[in-house]
Amino acid sequence: MNKLKFEPLSIRRASEYIEEKIRQSIYDGALVSGDRLPTEKEMARQFEVSVVTLREALRSLENLGLIEKKKGQKGGIFVSDINSESIKTSIGHFLSFKDLSAEHLYEVRKIIEPAAIKLSVRKITHEEIEKLEENVSLSENKLKSINGILTEKEFFELDHCNNDFHRMIAESTHNPVLSLTVDYIMDFIPECETRHLNLDVNYSIQNVKDHRDILESIKNRDEEESQNRMLHHLERLAEYLENVKRSTFNVSKFRS
Repeated sequence: MNKLKFEPLSIRRASEYIEEKIRQSIYDGALVSGDRLPTEKEMARQFEVSVVTLREALRSLENLGLIEKKKGQKGGIFVSDINSESIKTSIGHFLSFKDLSAEHLYEVRKIIEPAAIKLSVRKITHEEIEKLEENVSLSENKLKSINGILTEKEFFELDHCNNDFHRMIAESTHNPVLSLTVDYIMDFIPECETRHLNLDVNYSIQNVKDHRDILESIKNRDEEESQNRMLHHLERLAEYLENVKRSTFNVSKFRS
């Protein structure tokens, strides 16, 4: 008996074909931000499909952040302003179903950021170093003014400033893929950390001290030292978070 078996022919759904055609038109520049698409009825006619099938394709494009529907007299279907925010929104929707944790983020950060800072040391401009200096100095001055006691607002203002420090280093690599990757990772940090962090002034002090050390190694154009200091900083933060979750945090160890 002939044991040869044939696989069923894979037929793409019409909605997938439509989605790809419109998506490719956007990527190729045939459609640009702000362009108005034909009405659903007209597009269904052009593609020779039902309005239901057309809407399925449009829904997928909308979820990707590539198009948006506007209501009102001047409403319609428009090509979205494609930027990092729309991309991060799409990634955020995906990760929201993946039980994202701070541990996941720090695993990735310890892989990406030490390599990123090494590239940054090679490419960073004088102006970008000045911006990093402003960021660290702002945090240092804020810590000097609090007299050892942090309000919730001050704590998260410092944390936001600290996160910006990491974004700025990624931007100074002048690699848009790397910059976007670190940017959206930093967006998820507050959401994953806030349920564990408390108003610990020592945590904030050590963060800023680490950033000062990292900045000095960048100024010295020392790739290896910058990389080591960044990794040490991230390992310290990951350990701190884990210890806080276990309620066995040793303050004196973190200060060292």
